[in-house]
Amino acid sequence: MLKRLNHILSAIALLFLAGLALLVAPTFFDPQFEIRNASDGPVSVVAEWRDTERAFPAIPPGLTVSFSVKDEAGMAFRVRYPDGREVVTEPIYFSRGLTIITTITEEGAEVRHDHDV
Repeated sequence: MLKRLNHILSAIALLFLAGLALLVAPTFFDPQFEIRNASDGPVSVVAEWRDTERAFPAIPPGLTVSFSVKDEAGMAFRVRYPDGREVVTEPIYFSRGLTIITTITEEGAEVRHDHDV
């Protein structure tokens, strides 16, 4: 009886540790970013954070571009449309384990964390 209880407690402890590892592990990954072009034409995008920029010159309609950075800061996205119009998003905070999604439409650009609904 005592041996069986020991096995059950060991199994519960193992499940607890596995669950804890699943919750903590993402915080060790670099922040991920997705730029989704849901507009009708190609757009160019510049991601800006701190004193750094990363340019994506011609993202075709319907395409998603993914990238990551080894940093923690606020990032803004500057989007230029084929007609010359330009929009700049408000900076969004990012850190390890987060995914930031920027969706570009004809009306503008929306930036959110992947866990926002």
